Amino acid sequence: MANHINHLQEAYRRLQRDQEDSVLATIIETFGSTYQKAGARMLITQTGELVGLLGGGCFERDLVEQAASVFATGHANTVFYDMRSGEDAIWGLGLGCNGAVRVLLQLLTAEQDFSPLNLLVEAAETQSHGVLVTVFDSTHADFPAGRSQFLPAAIVGQQPILPSAPFPFATAALQTALQQKPRIETHLLDGQDIKAFYDPVQPPWQLLIFGAGADAIPLVNCAKSVGWRVTLVDHRPAHINPERFPLADQLLHLTPEQVSAQLDLNRFNAIMMMTHNVEYDQRYLQAIVHCRAPFIGLLGPAHRKLRLLQSLGDDAALINERVFGPVGLDIGAQTPEEIALSIVAGINAQLNGRSGLQLGNDVVSVQHACSH
Repeated sequence: MANHINHLQEAYRRLQRDQEDSVLATIIETFGSTYQKAGARMLITQTGELVGLLGGGCFERDLVEQAASVFATGHANTVFYDMRSGEDAIWGLGLGCNGAVRVLLQLLTAEQDFSPLNLLVEAAETQSHGVLVTVFDSTHADFPAGRSQFLPAAIVGQQPILPSAPFPFATAALQTALQQKPRIETHLLDGQDIKAFYDPVQPPWQLLIFGAGADAIPLVNCAKSVGWRVTLVDHRPAHINPERFPLADQLLHLTPEQVSAQLDLNRFNAIMMMTHNVEYDQRYLQAIVHCRAPFIGLLGPAHRKLRLLQSLGDDAALINERVFGPVGLDIGAQTPEEIALSIVAGINAQLNGRSGLQLGNDVVSVQHACSH
């Protein structure tokens, strides 16, 4: 899954503007039912303002208190919240989440360009893959707690994280990149323990939309709200208007025949056909038939999808398994905004390999918020 730091990108720009230190709180380990999983991040300002949520309100107030010591000392700190107790009140907060989390607190300073937040934002903006390695507990003077470094995927496994140290960070980072799962590793160097958190970093998902009609506006807005990059293409120049789509990352006036020459289609995770014109949907579909996008969505009923695929002839076999139509999850959507939500949810489920069904009725899901 792509790293979800869209809520922190604007915060990073504010930090650069105001030059005010902050604390980055990162979940590095979880047990049982928790609101967020390893790799989730939240920003804590010096005034106690929170950007993001880690515990759905379970332990955020205490994290603000813990961050005060990080501001005071400049040293990273790790805190552990165990909410698996049967008691009604823990730390006087009345928690009942039935899980446990380990959270790393790091000081972000203007002098260091608010690292490691800057590394994550840069990776997102440059569409970079890699692994962020952070030492969170160490008795080794050369590898203090709080030190982070981003290993681009292109060099993971080819050189150590710090060239001056004979230390196998790169090997563990390569395993993390291959498995795409956060992990904690304990290493022994010079007789000293070093514990590091390895977090796989993927760029934001990219959505390509063909058709800039009125119903594309809520789809762009919904996709952007979850941090996706959105490119919008239309053969009608009047429709490609920045005032109609202020959140779109790219607006392009392209005919179907210009698409393959103007766009790297393989960078997109999902493609939506919504020109509301069968002929143009067919032509744009023909233009992308050789791309590797894992999701291709079509508006309209199932027989429209069949008609479009049949128009491709033998080429239909190249994308048949990746075409979804009618597109979206069955949530009873009627308004353009609800339809956009259905489409984004359907894409999200498919790319994550999930069913899109209800998580549960009587049992609180481990992916849902704690109830208070």
